[in-house]
This record gives sequence, C-alpha cells and structure tokens, in this order.
Amino acid sequence: MNVDLVALVQQIAKEKGLPIEEVLSAMCDGVRLAYEKQFMRDLGKQQRKRMRPRIAAVLDLDARILKLALEKTVVEQPTNPHLEISVEEARKINPDAKVGDRVRVDLPLHEFTRSAMQLARQRMLERIRELEQQRVYAIYKDKVGTVITGQVIRKDAAGNIYLAIDKGEALLPKREQVPTENLQKGEQVRVYIYEVREPTGSTEPIVLVSRTHKELLRKLLELHVPEIAKGEVEIKALVRDPGYRSKVAVVAKDPTIDAAGACIGQQGKRINAIMQELRNERVDIIPWSEDEADFLIRSLNPARVEAIIMNFDERTATAIVSEDQLSLAIGRQGRNVSLAARLTGWRIDIRTPERLGRVIPPEEPKSPEPAAPQETTAELAPEAIAPSEETAEAVTVQTASEAQPQSTEGASSEGMGDEAGQEAPQGAN
Repeated sequence: MNVDLVALVQQIAKEKGLPIEEVLSAMCDGVRLAYEKQFMRDLGKQQRKRMRPRIAAVLDLDARILKLALEKTVVEQPTNPHLEISVEEARKINPDAKVGDRVRVDLPLHEFTRSAMQLARQRMLERIRELEQQRVYAIYKDKVGTVITGQVIRKDAAGNIYLAIDKGEALLPKREQVPTENLQKGEQVRVYIYEVREPTGSTEPIVLVSRTHKELLRKLLELHVPEIAKGEVEIKALVRDPGYRSKVAVVAKDPTIDAAGACIGQQGKRINAIMQELRNERVDIIPWSEDEADFLIRSLNPARVEAIIMNFDERTATAIVSEDQLSLAIGRQGRNVSLAARLTGWRIDIRTPERLGRVIPPEEPKSPEPAAPQETTAELAPEAIAPSEETAEAVTVQTASEAQPQSTEGASSEGMGDEAGQEAPQGAN
C-alpha cells in the first residue's frame, strides 16, 4: 500500500510538473476532509471548522514509505480527542513528550470507508488543479498580448478547442476560431493570448487565446519582419476579415527604407510565411500616406482607381474605376471595399464612369490666382454626387495619375464582382 501511494505521488508530481511537497499537501487536504466526514460527522459544520484536524504526511523516498498521521497537542485533560492527547498517551508514542508538545498519531487508512476515500481523492484532485492553475497563472499573467504556439488536444461538444501549451492548457473558444479553418488533433498553431483569468480551481483552462484577433497579424508581422520589430517600419493601421483577407498600412521612419517591400520580402517570402501561419488568409500591404486621397486610392489595391471624389464634411468618397476593375475593387462579397473603408475610416462607394454619369474634367483656371494643388471642384451629372453651394468646397476630385500611388500588394484577389455601385459600410480602424 505504501509503495503504491509513493508511486502515485511521484507520478502526479511528474505529470503536473509540481513539487512533491505540494502533491503531499494536496493529499493531506483530501485525507483531512475524509477524516472529518467519517469521524466528525456528528459535529455541526461550525464545530468541524473550529476543530479542524491537522493531518501530516511523511515521505521516505529511499525506503519508499509514506506515512499519514494526525497531529495532536499534549494537554493535562483532553477535551477534543481530534486535536488533543493526554500526557500518558503521548508518552507511549514519544517518551519525552510534555504538555504543549505536538505528537503524531498514525492514521490507518484501512479504517476509512470507501466513500470517505473517494471524497479524499476528489478533494486531492481539486487541490492539485488549483496548484496547477496558480502555476500557469504565474507564468502567463504577464504574457497577455503575446503570441504562443499550442497543440490541439481535443474539441468539446460546443466547438471549443483545447490546446496544450507550456506547463498547462489554453482554451480557444469557438467565437475566436477562424471560420475557414478546421483544426485537427495534434496540429500546431500560433495563437494570441487575450485574457488570463484568476485561478478558481475549475476544470476549465484559465488562458484564453484567439485566432481571429487582429493583433495576431501584428505580432506575426513583428516576428517575420525585422524592420517592424526594430521600429524602423511602423504599422499605421490594420484590419482583418479572419480567414479571408487583411489590409495593413505601413510607413518607414527612414525615407530610404521601402516599408511595403520590407514586409513582403524577396520574392514574397516574408508575406507568404505570414499567410501560411494564417492558413492562406490574403494579406495586402498598403503604403500609408498623409494625403487622404492618395491613401484611399492605395487602400483599394489590387484594383486600379482612375479618380476619386471626396466629401470631407461627410467623410464619404466615390472611387471611379473602369468596368474591368470593378470586381477587383469590390472584391468577393464586398470584402476589398469593406476592408478599405475600415482601414481609412471613410465611407467608400465604387462606380464606373458609365454608372457615375458625365464627369466634367478639371478646367484650367481662368483667373490669375493659383488653384489649390491636386484639388478641383467638379460639376457632376444628375446621377453623380451634387453638393450644395455651402458644401461645394468640401468635395474634391483627384485622379489616380495625380495621386501617383506607390502601393505594393502582398496578396491579390480575383474577386467575384458585385453589382456596380455597391456601397461598403464605413468602418473604424
């Protein structure tokens, strides 16, 4: 029996990565609960709490002996048989015992009932879970906002996925899973830690991770692009449609560095490695620009924009593209234009020249006063946007040739075009 208990303690300590002392403490906690159930059941709950017995465990690894004992205090006249012992009885165990000393009385496990031992086992496992969670919490409480690698170990009926991570488990809730992914047991994936809960002793993992969080893409860019990790290239804006497409606006602090080229890498190696981590989610790298018209045109890549009409008061824009670029500009299920709207913070409408109506090209200024650079008031046909006199100055037309975009695309898409004139909802960065 002793050999079995010693082997059990060593096995639990090894599997859970806990010190043997903590496993023994959990075992004592379970035995104490079993003792209360069997030998103190006639007492009330408050009395049991005041008279809680002290259980001690002594493990001799060399002799492979584990002893469990009940600690009692030596007194002249014992009033609590669970906590106190007379001097005469104490001296049978320790001849030198005197009043005030503590002696250990052997606790024979064979006297415990089956139900009491089951209770001891249950409490021991709960205590070990608490210790395990406290250790995991100490490791990961400062790692919120970082990326780790986990291995899929199981999936529950609700669709939640459990991952094996260093020293514990992590939970990938169904709502944080990419809809296009079908993770299998044994598969390794990178995940973003977005929450670490306080230990409660429950069976659920306390580390919560995500595959859909946009910060996962940011961390992957930092991992694969040294210029971003060093701070030489800055990510100005980032939006994701998890599993389908993402857009990232970047700018270099040093004008000699090609920000988009640094993210894409030679022959696209860097951006391809990131897309593989995201299971072929397309990632567009957009050079950021302070010129909002220029940035709007670049954000619609891979489509070529011929001109853009902007209303600064309402922050709405109409991008004019040729018929053969319409499907690219809109993207599959409107994703390209929707992501562009979220990236720039503008409401974007896609039109072809035929759909827009007759657009009067900018004329040469008739007065000697210089015209504002790259900005000309346009008179539109009835089908087009027609601002009032009060808002005319807020509407500008800029052609793609004037903007001269330097954008580079990390991953292009041949989208299934929606009907011309599809409007994307305005999104926040």
